[in-house]
Amino acid sequence: MQANQVTVDHAVAESPRVAEELAALAAAHRASHAAIDQSQTLRFWVPDARCFCYQTHICISGQPRARLDWLGKVLYAGHSLERQPWYPQFKGGKCQAHALAPATGVNEHQLSWGCFDLGLPAPRYYRQLVSLAETDANTRIVVARSVLDGPALPEKATLAYTLNPNGEVLHWENGQLHWHHICCTPGAALLPPLADRLLINALRGLHLDQAERKTYRGEAQQMRDWLQHGQPEHDIEQQMALCPSAG
Repeated sequence: MQANQVTVDHAVAESPRVAEELAALAAAHRASHAAIDQSQTLRFWVPDARCFCYQTHICISGQPRARLDWLGKVLYAGHSLERQPWYPQFKGGKCQAHALAPATGVNEHQLSWGCFDLGLPAPRYYRQLVSLAETDANTRIVVARSVLDGPALPEKATLAYTLNPNGEVLHWENGQLHWHHICCTPGAALLPPLADRLLINALRGLHLDQAERKTYRGEAQQMRDWLQHGQPEHDIEQQMALCPSAG
């Protein structure tokens, strides 16, 4: 069973394999879901994580190809934003460059944490190694894995975790931009780790995960609306220079 957190070196070593896995999951989902501007969320069991993974896909029309690279960099540096226009539950974070040279197939790594309001009594913090990869000319992948180290967390921060496979996939095909959000998390840190995993597996296994699925669909629809009807480049320029130092 995957540990909730791994060392940074371990996550770095795994990142090329996980990027390929995320790309394959995304390609299979695109092949079965051809609707344009409509999201779909699927769920599947990950044996070595011993929990469910959710993958959401939306094909967003009307996008220039330049958005592929641009959005990949925005998602990679997402924890350095003051807000994420596609996900209002995000409440800020920090990121810092990681000195270890990227593994083959990965462009760069950083260490970061993000804070999210999940409707619980306290926000949840995700401390991760985030890796930006390209598996081919038309695909950008952001891998995110919970790790033991990173920028200093606020006092009394409650950690939640992401396992493999977890991240974002962007793909350009036939003049359309595809976004895949793939989320593998063992719980919301309501209980000790093993009990938390058993609780979330029970809820998901009983199909009491409507709220979780609604969150993923809503995020995809907000991403679509932001890219189609908002001012995405202006929004990001107003917020940040990509990935400032955590200090």
